[in-house]
Amino acid sequence: MLERLQLARDQGELPGVLMVNLGKNKTAEAIPDYVSGIKKFKNVADMMVVNISSPNTPGLRNLQGKKEMTALMSAVIKTRNAECPKIPVLVKIAPDLSDAELRDVCNVVMSTKMDGMVVSNTTNQRPASLRSSHKGETGGLSGLPVKDISTAMIKKVYALTKGQVTIIGVGGVGTGQDAYDKIKAGASLVEMYSRLSMEGPWSPPKIKIELRRLLQEDEYESMAEAVGADHRPPKKKAEKKDD
Repeated sequence: MLERLQLARDQGELPGVLMVNLGKNKTAEAIPDYVSGIKKFKNVADMMVVNISSPNTPGLRNLQGKKEMTALMSAVIKTRNAECPKIPVLVKIAPDLSDAELRDVCNVVMSTKMDGMVVSNTTNQRPASLRSSHKGETGGLSGLPVKDISTAMIKKVYALTKGQVTIIGVGGVGTGQDAYDKIKAGASLVEMYSRLSMEGPWSPPKIKIELRRLLQEDEYESMAEAVGADHRPPKKKAEKKDD
């Protein structure tokens, strides 16, 4: 993958922002894997995400513990500062953390000066609304069933970090309203995948059109004004005067 990305970068075929998602192998030591990933991808990545929340790698989510995460993020940031200081490094967390665990995670992110958080990964929860015969399969659940779970997690993270940490909201985004809910909860950027895979490349432009309408209805001049709006008093709309 690195060779293909480097070739595409050299030939000018990567016009957008490339985020490299770093995970660990099924090895005993996690830190060397993440450090190696940063060193290997520093010449092709615009941003890097330290994924410690995939439910599909045994033991990976244990890295969200305070002690383990502090050691990992300290090593990651040290490597980033030495190898590629201008590349932002974010951490991707699970939506299944308890409030106490989430508080510890946010404290580690702020103390180690991570550049942001991706909220959230897939969930181990199985909502009662699931109807598929495969609903009991192991692994992470993504798409619409995780939408409200991830949005609630975004709101908690924004409050715990007092809006001082950049949040990328992800999970079940399929409409402009879905994206807007995550933005108002505290997300500065929004990711999508499941709906994109089902609807194709028209999905993002459609969401942008819907999002623009929602921003205009609430009289925001830009998306940035709406970030974290759920944590502030409602914006007073200008009164319309009769001619």
